[in-house]
Amino acid sequence: MKQQDVMISQLAPMQLAQTVTDLLEHEILYLVVGSRKADIEACKKEGVEVWAIKKELWKELCSRGIPELKEASGDMVIAPSDQEIKQTLVQEIFKLFEENPSLAKEISSFIKDKEAQKMTAENGSLGAIKQNSNDKIGVIEEFNRLLEEFQAKYSDGRGLDQSGTGKGKEELMEKTLDLACQIQYGDLRSYALSRIVPYLEGPRKGEYIKKALYFTSLIQDEDERATVLSSLAPHLKGPGKEELIEEILDFAPNIQYGDAKFQIFFLLIHYFGKPISKNLTGKALGMIEGIQSDYLKVRALSLLISYLNEKRKKEIIEETLQLAFSLKDKNIRFEALQFIIPYLDETRKKEIMKTRY
Repeated sequence: MKQQDVMISQLAPMQLAQTVTDLLEHEILYLVVGSRKADIEACKKEGVEVWAIKKELWKELCSRGIPELKEASGDMVIAPSDQEIKQTLVQEIFKLFEENPSLAKEISSFIKDKEAQKMTAENGSLGAIKQNSNDKIGVIEEFNRLLEEFQAKYSDGRGLDQSGTGKGKEELMEKTLDLACQIQYGDLRSYALSRIVPYLEGPRKGEYIKKALYFTSLIQDEDERATVLSSLAPHLKGPGKEELIEEILDFAPNIQYGDAKFQIFFLLIHYFGKPISKNLTGKALGMIEGIQSDYLKVRALSLLISYLNEKRKKEIIEETLQLAFSLKDKNIRFEALQFIIPYLDETRKKEIMKTRY
């Protein structure tokens, strides 16, 4: 037995409860709602295989019909960033495992599955500083203090400090960015990053932006991520934008979650020139390949098509069609095909439309 398997199999009930909660917290809304629409949305975000694993895990947890567990899960839906509420859910799952050792053993074995281990590793890599609800005000006050200090010294365009160098500016900018990245609460991290991102500049600008993107990608809420990404837009205009776009595309493998990767790609592509170079095409396709959800891959490829030369465009249209047709869910497949249909001639459009029925 591998060392990792031994560690998982020997998890105490409390450790197991924490692991399970970490695995499911980002999809708790879809799991609790349990509707067909929620299922479709979760498939788009997670991919069919990963979502199926999480649904099965949730089904096992709910099989004992514990009302307190359902109540704690409902509270997580309402306040997903509240760590106290999350710990309440952990406690309820812990009690369930304590009262049902056979279930705990079954869940522990389930988590040893290769895909589940992968999800555990990803969920455990968030790296944010542990903060409780009492820290929220203090953390954001400290961020605002640093940002105001930075603005007071440098927002008028001055790059030099009293020493006659730009070192002080860069140090303060980096310190403010670091604090923003380490804020645990998604809404506050979104606020902080969106405030500091417009000021990122200097020789290490690309490095700073990639760091901001990484920690943005770990924010659960799509709208909160969008707030940060919109603040990045000015950096993608004017001189040097091509180099920055390529840097971000090269950095894409470091972005763990497919929905965040798609969101970043969606932002970048609007600043591509037409037609894009062979080199940039390869980098863009590489980023798309790293998106786990085939549905989101279809969307991304469809966005890319209009930026390609005629030969490459035809190839990607066919690849995108094949990928769309491979989607198992009929409704998702039909929706995905709508992104590629505008690039087809009328005869093929009519053929595609029939696939809905």
